[in-house]
Amino acid sequence: MKKVLLAIDGVTPTVKIFRYAVQLCQWTKAELNVLQIVGKRNTSNYLSKLRKKAGVVRQYFEDSMVAATYAEAGEHETARDMIDEAMINIKKILPESEKAGVKCHLVLKNGETEKEIINYVKEHRDVVFTIYDAPHHEQNDNGTLIDHKRMIKNMEQKLPIPLFVFNR
Repeated sequence: MKKVLLAIDGVTPTVKIFRYAVQLCQWTKAELNVLQIVGKRNTSNYLSKLRKKAGVVRQYFEDSMVAATYAEAGEHETARDMIDEAMINIKKILPESEKAGVKCHLVLKNGETEKEIINYVKEHRDVVFTIYDAPHHEQNDNGTLIDHKRMIKNMEQKLPIPLFVFNR
């Protein structure tokens, strides 16, 4: 069965983008794969934004960021436990896809956004369309802004399928 990939970059997808992905899956009779990428970036920016949100969403993403930090520090068992808990929590916020009759699969990756998206599509040949929920501004490990235009152009060149980019 064909699949649509919704790649999110360390934060929750906007409702509009998630709904668009679900509708696209309905129209094309595809499943939805959600790839959340958590990198080494400065997580304090994300956490400060997420603290303003309430409930399950905040808890899920705070857990994800903390899990990535534990994994980078070598505490892999703690990170695995937290990711397991995070996956349980995100499943609570995805009933829309189920109501629409769209199967949804969730994957959490730790790494660089561009590489993770390209690798995911290469490993999953049944993905026919990629939606990238891109942050407006993002910093790399040394604090400099990432050139999203360059990154997106590179992904468009390397991906064998269409890439649709939403900038928040």
